[in-house]
Amino acid sequence: MQAEVKLKGESIAELLMRGYDYAYEQGWTDGLPVIPATPEAVRQFVAASGRKADDLVAVLPPRKGQATIEALAVNAIMAGCKPEYMPVIIAAIEGISDPTYPLELMQVTTNPMTPFFLVNGPVRDELEINYGTGCLGPGWRANSTIGRAVRLALINVGGALPGVYSKTSFGSPLRYSYICAENEAANPWTPFHVDRGFKREESTVTAFKASNFCNISGGEGVGPEEILRQIATNMPPMYGGGDGVLLLLGVNHAQSLHEAGFSKHDIQKRLWELARLPISHFAEAFSSTERQAGRGDAETVWRARSPDEIYIAVAGGPGPQNVYIGAGMPQTRLVKRE
Repeated sequence: MQAEVKLKGESIAELLMRGYDYAYEQGWTDGLPVIPATPEAVRQFVAASGRKADDLVAVLPPRKGQATIEALAVNAIMAGCKPEYMPVIIAAIEGISDPTYPLELMQVTTNPMTPFFLVNGPVRDELEINYGTGCLGPGWRANSTIGRAVRLALINVGGALPGVYSKTSFGSPLRYSYICAENEAANPWTPFHVDRGFKREESTVTAFKASNFCNISGGEGVGPEEILRQIATNMPPMYGGGDGVLLLLGVNHAQSLHEAGFSKHDIQKRLWELARLPISHFAEAFSSTERQAGRGDAETVWRARSPDEIYIAVAGGPGPQNVYIGAGMPQTRLVKRE
């Protein structure tokens, strides 16, 4: 029988469960257990950020909460992060706080849209942020807890309590943590952050406004045209998601397309041409809205206003798989470490 440590008559497990029950009753959690943020732990996390505890990173809607370094540290601890994750969390918060990013809408709408974070640069390996097999989870501490720390900050600092300010009709499991890194070693083109003007040796976090998710399976052993047609078939126009598309291109198809002479721009252009449907497939109100938004004409509705709004990154492990995410409005921020 295992020895059980007792503190004032209670086991550690009993104390932790009591603490979780209290946090849950206060509305401090995402429904999962949290780790208590002790003063010593908060000091360690603040120190790892390289900034002062009262430094303001952002003001988070809808409650206009002050996302200071200390507040982010508390939520990172509760989420199960390591102290060294703090600069990535700060960059993620900075990205979603950009004035052009629709964070307030995302916090209160009935639509379960959520931030998706793509990490690039050396920090991926330094913090073991998964970009290969199983990169969208579960099973990876950095991926699971960094995204969760942001969500807890949106709840506890921003005030987006489910059913109070947050009005998502169904919610989404993607709102727990939605993050991966790019598989830069398997990317035969330039990494995503380099395309956006950063140096390869710099580390960045890109925040997307994301909604639907679709795993696209198959297409092994066929030519590049068939690969792209199969991908396009699974990324049709969808109402209210027309801010762009993020394609996490699997390593098998990335290599096949590269060997066939396709650049990323070639892929974007061909998908833009293929991912469209006749306007007769849609309700009249939808068709009118898409035309007004520049995503359709008198005959067709397409997935993005231009090929440039089809964003491409390489991720995942071996296998004929790709992931399509209705995602746009990317905001890329540098991960600053002392």
